[in-house]
Amino acid sequence: MFEEDKNKIDEQNINDTTQDTQQEREQKCYYHEQVKKAEKQKKPWIKYIATCLIVSIAGGGSFGVGLGWSQNYFAKPVPYDTTAAPISSAPSATAVSSTTMSKKDVIKTVMPSVVSISTRILENSYWGEIEGSGAGSGIVFYEDDEKVGIVTNNHVIQGATQVSAIFDTDKAVKAKVVGTDKDTEIAVLTVLKEDLKKSGVENIVVAKFGNSDLVEVGDDVYAIGNALGEGLTATDGMISAINKEINVQGSTLENVLQTNAAINQGNSGGPLINERGEVIGVNTAKSVSGGTAEGIGYAIPSNSVSEIAEILLTNGSVPKPGMGIYVKNVSTEMSNLYRLPIGVIVMQVIPGENAENAGMEKGDIIVEVNGKKIMDTDDLSNILKELEVGKTAEVYVVRNGDTSLKLDVVIGDMNNMAE
Repeated sequence: MFEEDKNKIDEQNINDTTQDTQQEREQKCYYHEQVKKAEKQKKPWIKYIATCLIVSIAGGGSFGVGLGWSQNYFAKPVPYDTTAAPISSAPSATAVSSTTMSKKDVIKTVMPSVVSISTRILENSYWGEIEGSGAGSGIVFYEDDEKVGIVTNNHVIQGATQVSAIFDTDKAVKAKVVGTDKDTEIAVLTVLKEDLKKSGVENIVVAKFGNSDLVEVGDDVYAIGNALGEGLTATDGMISAINKEINVQGSTLENVLQTNAAINQGNSGGPLINERGEVIGVNTAKSVSGGTAEGIGYAIPSNSVSEIAEILLTNGSVPKPGMGIYVKNVSTEMSNLYRLPIGVIVMQVIPGENAENAGMEKGDIIVEVNGKKIMDTDDLSNILKELEVGKTAEVYVVRNGDTSLKLDVVIGDMNNMAE
């Protein structure tokens, strides 16, 4: 998971140029919830050294802001769970009243739609082949005549050679990873109905997703998940904060929900639920700042999960708008020394990709895109996120320090970037 992804060449470059800003945001340490159990087949298992940023996600494997294609994306997370599901296409779950329910009724309503996730990983190392296992959680969000869709965290399943979903406490069924997005920490799995039937699973309950935009600080919530890899358990608490931004293993997650409901190892990918029995978040991480933080857990809002999940279930990946270039900021010192305009300088143009086809060259300084001024790589990244793959953008560059040019660049998908 820590290997450089060629499909994110541009964003990796920007990650390098914005490292100082990133470090300032990482004053706290976060980790994904994960149960890790790995054994070396030939020699005694070597323990991993824990760092401040402990990756421990529910259902993830035991192994574990740049401008990729001119877009700001995040570094690869350690192998863990994945989740996402098209809510619009999913059949309705058992009707849930608009009024609040008792704690007992909420848990009884939602628990059947939560599954434990088990993963296995094989890796070659200096000591030989190592086999590892991981545990996490997932939420049933989709069902049709042939399959069932499960959403979870990307880190839960990343790098896994085998993934199983456990229904009804002890019925393990082989699951297929159909879509992942490490930037948003969401992944989607599917399980065939015929496999469920063979395993003795008769009843499928699809979770009901609520509107996370309506969540307020102080709302009572419940978390369900495969805590410590020992099966599904429930905890309760409240919403402590909203619209939080955290950085975990290089991945920046925005607008997350903070809760004091216990989020333990194995809870990643499981639901955070409101008093109406609706999923309003997917549990993802907790704070371990200074080793003393308690009751600070984080969940990805359900609205974000629903949007990404639908795309992943259908396409397997989320489009990443980009141009196909390496870039970095024009610093104040560089601007003064060489009399260059403030903007983003192109360090390399990827051969055969969209920027080159539009006539962009190494050394060009991007100063405007579609009428919006570009002062730094963050500006360029934010604009690219709003653009649609396949559309043409008007990109103004300054060449050789004095020549202004307009280039018509067709926005491409960095997922399809040539290697």
